[in-house]
Amino acid sequence: MNMHAEAGNNLVVVDDEALICEFISDVASSHGFEVRSCCGLGPLSKVLADFKPSLVLLDLNMPDHDGIEVLRFLEAQHPGTSVMLMSGEGGRVLEAALRFGQKVGLNMLGTLEKPMELESLEATLYQNWRGHWLIREEELRLALDRGQFLALFQPRAHREKDGSWRIRDVEALIRWQHPRFGLLTPEHFIPLAEELPMISEMTDRMLAQSVDHAARWMDSHGMNLGLSLNLPTSQLSDSDLPDRLLGIARQGGVDASRITLEVTERGTMRDTAIASEVLTRCRLKQFNLAMDDFGTGYSSLTHLAQLPFNELKIDKSFVTGLEIRSSDRVIVRSCIALAHSLGLTVCAEGVESAATFQLLDHMGCDTMQGYWVSPPVRAAEIPHVATHFRYQGL
Repeated sequence: MNMHAEAGNNLVVVDDEALICEFISDVASSHGFEVRSCCGLGPLSKVLADFKPSLVLLDLNMPDHDGIEVLRFLEAQHPGTSVMLMSGEGGRVLEAALRFGQKVGLNMLGTLEKPMELESLEATLYQNWRGHWLIREEELRLALDRGQFLALFQPRAHREKDGSWRIRDVEALIRWQHPRFGLLTPEHFIPLAEELPMISEMTDRMLAQSVDHAARWMDSHGMNLGLSLNLPTSQLSDSDLPDRLLGIARQGGVDASRITLEVTERGTMRDTAIASEVLTRCRLKQFNLAMDDFGTGYSSLTHLAQLPFNELKIDKSFVTGLEIRSSDRVIVRSCIALAHSLGLTVCAEGVESAATFQLLDHMGCDTMQGYWVSPPVRAAEIPHVATHFRYQGL
């Protein structure tokens, strides 16, 4: 296997079972991790005195200090730490622990089920690691040729004229169905793909696959759902992009007006002149344009005013804190007002609770997406999700 961890990745294992610690340490070390293990909160505080963790694998059930106490310690001493819970617990206890970690500002990556298997542990390390994974060009090409890249779809809820909310479109999210490590997210392969000629082919295939599913939803279920698609940064300097995308949409029988192209501010800053040309031509061909991750850059207002966007997407870093931080509520409310004054619609990302949804509804947000609406799902699940999601509004 040609994928390995970047030097300096630090893993801390917190578990009172010595055999579990030894097993994880052996596996992680063989993949290039620096590993420390400890049996409870006291030893953990000593380990962290001179070892900054990139990832903590934490057992919820320990005799002296439970996992919640450890999460609270991490929140106080190492805010923002990435944590994955290990547990034989299921259901609401585990969900509550994950929510608690999220609320105190930790980066909760999910759970690893006990008893633990080798393939499960390896897949978890690869799927959830935030560092940079090295992948060779030949491996990406083989995956592309074998059709291992696929689209998951995250439904987006839209406000109707009567104040209710319905699913009207979906965002296509690229994943790599790796034969050994399961679904890999874009950060593991897009940076390399953008350096290679294959990024254009990958973008085209993603749109073609998404358009094909949209046509099937219409033919089989009578659902005229729109599509959103993230454009890789490098594509904004490709003058052939507008014609290429329009050809794919037409071949799939989907109007360009049903497709939204999402770009980040970082992408538009690489070469503002050519990005403006490419995006303007996309709008002339009736594609919609959304500025993604709004609020995380330095010149968002300039780019928002100068480029032909018709949608603004508020970054989830502001949305997830709405319930607990008044400053985030002020920022989000201001973003909504700004967008509406410019004639743009607003989408909030990262909506993960009914309370957050209600706050955004009250603020006048137009569109919402996040796990409370629906997680990303396979294409076959979209008709069911879209049919059954209902929210009557305030």
